[in-house]
Amino acid sequence: MVSSSSSPTVSSRARILLSLLKTNPFRKLETDDLNANPPTFSVFCGGTELYSFPASQSDATERVQENVRHFIGNYISVFVVIFLISLYKQPIAFLTLLASFPVKDYLDHLITKRGVDQAYPFIRRLLFFISKAGW
Repeated sequence: MVSSSSSPTVSSRARILLSLLKTNPFRKLETDDLNANPPTFSVFCGGTELYSFPASQSDATERVQENVRHFIGNYISVFVVIFLISLYKQPIAFLTLLASFPVKDYLDHLITKRGVDQAYPFIRRLLFFISKAGW
């Protein structure tokens, strides 16, 4: 019979993984990390025999931050490829995004020209909220 104290339990592993939701993975990232040459993809997607589950929450946080710092170039490359594939698969979404920029500029110009933002401060706050929410 194996004692539960020698091996991590499912709940302790779950706690470690959930603690990563509060972690800022970019905290240790510096400008030099973005300028460095990324490791090859064979290193980035290397064998799983080198991986092990972190022993504690602080170990997990440290490993995530170091992983992001070391492989940021690879993560950016993967993001760009996925983004380009999604543009290829759904060009209408991209065209809609492009069309929203002149519409936003026109509305901004119209509102400031007519003085609506000064006469109705609620509209100004609403537009500010909308612009921060996604435009």
